[in-house]
Amino acid sequence: MADNENRDDDQITLAHQIFGKGASISGRNPPGPKTDNAPAASVFPAMDRDLPVSEILPPAIASSEPVETVAPQRQLMTATELAETIELDLARHPNCPKAGFRVTVYGWPHWRAMLTISPAAGAIRNSQEWRDLTNELADQLRKRYDLA
Repeated sequence: MADNENRDDDQITLAHQIFGKGASISGRNPPGPKTDNAPAASVFPAMDRDLPVSEILPPAIASSEPVETVAPQRQLMTATELAETIELDLARHPNCPKAGFRVTVYGWPHWRAMLTISPAAGAIRNSQEWRDLTNELADQLRKRYDLA
């Protein structure tokens, strides 16, 4: 019996949080004040004010129109095109060697890019920085393009 009373008190407390202190459920008196210092209406701050529904809910919900969420479609590029794009971006860097960098795009559907540095690139001080830059460029392209 004590469990039912606790559940009823919890339901009443929840109703008070949602509908305000003046609400009562099935004619019962509201439970005593809670011991925490948070006001009951803070769960739904929009209900503290007398606002029109259009200011509380997004316009599509307030007007009962169906909400259409359209995910932006990414364009398709081949692995070769993506690799060339990354190579061109790397070539724009002032310290990029004129030759010796080759990018390979692999994997599907979550593609990745790999930088291969050949001896034609000459002395490269920190090859890991170039590989990191290649990964950053691939991350940016991955947001816009899918592998065809």
